[in-house]
Amino acid sequence: MALENFTEQERQILSKYVTNLDSDVYCVKNLPEEVVAVLFAYVSRSNNTFRQNLLKLLGSGEISISSRDSTYSDDIYSEDATAKAKKTAKEFHEKWVVGYGHASVAEHADVKIAIDSLSNVATKMVEHNRLGRYTEKSSRYVKFSKDNYYTPPKIARDESFSKKYKEACDHLLDTYDDLYDKIVAYVMERMPQEKGVSDGAYKSSVKAKTCDVVRYLLPASTITSVGVSMNARALAYSIKQLLSSPLEEFQELGQKIKTEAELICPALLKYAEFDPMMHDVPLAARKLADFVFVGTEIEKPRRPVELVHYDKDVVDKIAASILYKHSNLPYHQVYERVQKMSSQEKEKIFDTYHLSKGKFNIPLEEFEHGNFTFDMIMDFGAFRDVQRHRTCIQSDQLITADHGYDTPEDIIKAGCQKQYQAAMEKAAQAYNAIRKKYPHEAQYVVPNGYRKRVLITWDLRGLENFIRLRSSPHGHESYRRIAQQTYDELARISPLLVKYLSVDKNEYYLGRLKSEVAKHEKIDELKKKYGEQAVVTEGNQ
Repeated sequence: MALENFTEQERQILSKYVTNLDSDVYCVKNLPEEVVAVLFAYVSRSNNTFRQNLLKLLGSGEISISSRDSTYSDDIYSEDATAKAKKTAKEFHEKWVVGYGHASVAEHADVKIAIDSLSNVATKMVEHNRLGRYTEKSSRYVKFSKDNYYTPPKIARDESFSKKYKEACDHLLDTYDDLYDKIVAYVMERMPQEKGVSDGAYKSSVKAKTCDVVRYLLPASTITSVGVSMNARALAYSIKQLLSSPLEEFQELGQKIKTEAELICPALLKYAEFDPMMHDVPLAARKLADFVFVGTEIEKPRRPVELVHYDKDVVDKIAASILYKHSNLPYHQVYERVQKMSSQEKEKIFDTYHLSKGKFNIPLEEFEHGNFTFDMIMDFGAFRDVQRHRTCIQSDQLITADHGYDTPEDIIKAGCQKQYQAAMEKAAQAYNAIRKKYPHEAQYVVPNGYRKRVLITWDLRGLENFIRLRSSPHGHESYRRIAQQTYDELARISPLLVKYLSVDKNEYYLGRLKSEVAKHEKIDELKKKYGEQAVVTEGNQ
């Protein structure tokens, strides 16, 4: 494509809003999010380039960043100019997005939200949206304050439960605080500081291991922080979910997010409101489930990870999709031919598709043909990490104390089991008392160590990512086990498929601690070189 022939004045103006003027690939910058959405919307009905349309918008088009009528005036960064841009963008979106239903336009407006105070219960709702990006405060690297937890207003107002709730949360966090020092001493005894290891790196690695152990005691009410990036269309849906929840924390959080996000995208979030269906259907479904299963006892899980449904012909489906893509035949012909192939012939197809698979490669798209549904039970702390894998379908149950709790081996070896059990059981007593009247609010008093059920449907591509990442040596032992058991379930039904998955089935303790030391040594080096802003965090997948 021939590049545009801009005047010097046009180049000067455009340079403020695009990353380059001499390539046909560039980023847009320094524009209000809703103006970006308008710019991108124009591409569907214009022969112009994005830069040409931007000049039109900046000048005498539907949107003028200038507060005066003259083309390309100098005050495009002024407060009045920005206000005018947002106003005219709002009018555009009300016409095309709201009026004509072109909701896809909203996907080009991206909103970044910082939430400094929400419970661990609320984080799971916020992070449920598969189209968002999230970074959450880590219970692995941060020691939480023992007084910093959320109390649901309904419980706070009900004297028959408020004291019991407070005593349980206080006991959990007091135990967390007390065991923290005991586990630090235990870890240091098991792994003394080696010669040449800096004090800072050693202390950081000991802290990470200690937090790994004591985080089982943190109640779901613990206050945390999360950063969210989401396009306006997905955000509108997320806000509706929050506003339609039976939990007051969610409703208040949804309104706060909407208020702040409307400063960025007012028109695109105009109808992000309480949705009667989102509110009524879950409550009705819960009543129905209670009626259907009244008197039914909960069976013990057959396996922590159980493959409950899968496509029996998944190998043939994936092999056929690979050959289909690289042929010109209809699918039924390809599939029928694959069905007649020997196991060795099918394996050759899979091997061909993995010729160049390296450490950082992911399986190609054809591995998404074929689904696997797992019923999983894991401690809530592990679920908080597993839930971040959003290239799947998740249906998770409420947090309860019905399935018992896990006790870290280090708690037992450090001689802290009785103290740990007392706090966990006190929390269960509070939960069982509160749930009779407030089943949703009762979740807040349940600590991370209690087990939670979740139904997840993955394709093979998503499973490869989950198993490889969550079984890695740096992972927490609880979700490493889940990843390893997921691999085992797949191996049970298809040795061929797991041949192409990466899993680490080794057990680590001192090895993991030493790798933590090495990581924190590297962080110290980066801080010395680049300053305190050089921070290394675990990625949210």
